[in-house]
Amino acid sequence: MTLSGPLCGCPASYTTDSCLRAAKSKMEKQQDSGFFRHSSRAELGYCLGLVALILLTLFLYWPGLTGPLLLDDLSNLRPLGENGGISNFETWRAFVFGNNSGPTGRPVAMLSFLIDAQDWPPRVAALKYTNLMIHSLCGLSICWFSFLLAQHLRLSRTHSAQVAILVSGLWLLHPLNTSTTLYVVQRMTQLMTLFATLALVCYLGARRLRDTSPNQATLLFCCSLFPLGLLSVLSKENGALLLVLIVLMEVLFFRELALRGLHRLWYRVGVLLPLLLVLFYLAFGAADSMALYDTRDFNLWERLLTETRALSIYLWKIFVPTAYGNGLFHDDFTVSRSLFEPLSTLLAVTLIAALLGSAIYLRRKQAVYSFAVFWFFTMHVLESSYIPLELYFEHRNYLAMVGPLFALAWYLRRLLSSEFSEQVKQSAQILTAGIVLLAVWSTWSLTTLWSEAAVLYSYWAEERPTSIRAQVTYSDYLRSVNLPELAMQRLTLAQNHYPNEVTILLYQWNHACEFGLESPRTLAEITDNPLLEYYRDNISLHLRILLENLLTEKCEYPDQQTLVNLFNRIGEFSISVPRRAAYYFYFSDLHVYFGNLDQALINLTRAFELNPVPQIPIRQAIMSASAGNYSDALVFLERAKMADNSRIPFIPSVVDEISRLEQDFYRLNSAN
Repeated sequence: MTLSGPLCGCPASYTTDSCLRAAKSKMEKQQDSGFFRHSSRAELGYCLGLVALILLTLFLYWPGLTGPLLLDDLSNLRPLGENGGISNFETWRAFVFGNNSGPTGRPVAMLSFLIDAQDWPPRVAALKYTNLMIHSLCGLSICWFSFLLAQHLRLSRTHSAQVAILVSGLWLLHPLNTSTTLYVVQRMTQLMTLFATLALVCYLGARRLRDTSPNQATLLFCCSLFPLGLLSVLSKENGALLLVLIVLMEVLFFRELALRGLHRLWYRVGVLLPLLLVLFYLAFGAADSMALYDTRDFNLWERLLTETRALSIYLWKIFVPTAYGNGLFHDDFTVSRSLFEPLSTLLAVTLIAALLGSAIYLRRKQAVYSFAVFWFFTMHVLESSYIPLELYFEHRNYLAMVGPLFALAWYLRRLLSSEFSEQVKQSAQILTAGIVLLAVWSTWSLTTLWSEAAVLYSYWAEERPTSIRAQVTYSDYLRSVNLPELAMQRLTLAQNHYPNEVTILLYQWNHACEFGLESPRTLAEITDNPLLEYYRDNISLHLRILLENLLTEKCEYPDQQTLVNLFNRIGEFSISVPRRAAYYFYFSDLHVYFGNLDQALINLTRAFELNPVPQIPIRQAIMSASAGNYSDALVFLERAKMADNSRIPFIPSVVDEISRLEQDFYRLNSAN
């Protein structure tokens, strides 16, 4: 198909695609030349504005650097103190590649923690400082991405810079990002975002250079996926959604400028094929994901309904950036049992259906609006859909909010360049300034709150009285400052809201045992409760504490059969595979304490079936050898060898320990 020269300003022999590219190139040259003739001072102003923005971000977040480690910080970072700290290659490899937070182990994020700490306890301020630096880098990369995207959408360099500054400013200062930045373990989300946005920068840069500098474009296209895309995935698995974002921009913004040659091959093999593989992976893993609903107090339908409310709240908080209701503890988020329970579910479903429907309908006329809607829901498609994760977390919006904020800045710029009255334009500017000021004030309020553990824990506990985690975290703090009676009051408050939750009942018993208080329930009463349930907190943690107190004789324990009955009762619950393996491990320890070797070995075998790591049969071998059963010990060591040979790549081998034990047991067996 060809168009006449007068129609598009091109020779009659030009194809539509060539004509569009030529027109775009000519327009960009005119824009660029006009910009450099008239706005060198403005360009300097934007650079200074960006520097001021980063400094303001550092100022706002600085108080929060003195805050404590929280929740998953401890479980993910405590291995720093194992085996004498990170002092050699083996301990380095075990820490970087031994995490089980996700399918990949997130080694890039784990490696980054070694910047700040190599043993335990770490310097918490150093960890949070690095998070703040990464947050600032993310803001700069989002600014760069927004500038390039605005230029691709035909804005001048001046207006593109204005849009980019506003997007990065709103994002950097947004209170919804406070918990992601100051919650150390969410560096995983931060690094995923940093590498994903840099990958998109490379992609847009390649798109811009594909006709004028095809070799440079090819290099940038490749860099967008490797190493940047790969680094994003290895920081957190959500980085794979980068592929969907690229497809989204191809469909919405570049459908008239199709890729050709090597660049088309890159798109098909580097983007579409991996995306298809990801979809197959999710499809094949769907059955395992569905099985995890047995460990939740909601089913798939209830989760999907509930997530519509969560997503609606996220959107509200993105555009109305207040400090209220922000934090880590949302384990009490109300489950939607139907469209009308609560009624807000129906409103949320209607809102989301309207957003998605309008985005599809307006995809050609209002591509930026459609882009914002699809971006937001794309970045929530894993954590806020069918996978039975917890219902609500603020960090899920760290990258998801970029699309909506870009649309806000884009349409504001369009409004200011339109023929609307000056009064309307001034009102829009005042409203935007109000949003920015509200974000600044809210973020300052939150970071100040995060600066001191006592204030932070007490605030969350009072704000969320129905959150078990809020009450337990505050109780732990009160224990640490030697206020056990007040700590028990917090546990009792949680137990009043969830009277049959086994983890709270065990927590109360363990706490009473350690501080000589009276427990509201005996272990026998907990076991015999017909309504006993397990949906919250980590049961393995409470069983471990129970056994530690037993071994150290912290208090008077009931008889052996009562404890065995308690473990058997807990074993009836639906428990995730890792926690089930830990349950059998601790059940084995209980039998070891009472001298029941056979039962101890049986439970370790059950743990090994769920978690086939060599340390379990090594433990069985040592237990058998301690009873003089050296032949059995050698059999267990053979099993340990097989497990060591089948270990995940990069996980350190324990073959030296196995060989040493094997030699000792052979010698002792021969001596007998």
